[in-house]
Amino acid sequence: MSEYVRDAFIVLFSLTGLFFFVGGTVGLLRCPDLYARLHPSTKCDTLGACSVILALCLQAGASFVTLKLLAIAFFLLLSCATCGHAIGRSAFRSGVVPWHKPGVKPWPIEEDE
Repeated sequence: MSEYVRDAFIVLFSLTGLFFFVGGTVGLLRCPDLYARLHPSTKCDTLGACSVILALCLQAGASFVTLKLLAIAFFLLLSCATCGHAIGRSAFRSGVVPWHKPGVKPWPIEEDE
């Protein structure tokens, strides 16, 4: 592979990672509650980090560093989804109510009467 083509792919994957990181940050700032913020924080940050790691793998070439970076990407893919699910589940079990329009119940909640 030509050095210019490799550098073009490195820039492409780096910019893709930057796009997903910025999208995740905007999602965190714009979403109204914990449940809605979990989506951009887990999905966009995972995609952004994996894109940057892929760019780093291309930069490192065929070496032991590439193997380490791929291991990091694997554990990142595994842990981000698991952590997001655990946070959402613990919030649900703790009784955190999602954002909703006034007068609309998000799910059947027992009223304290």
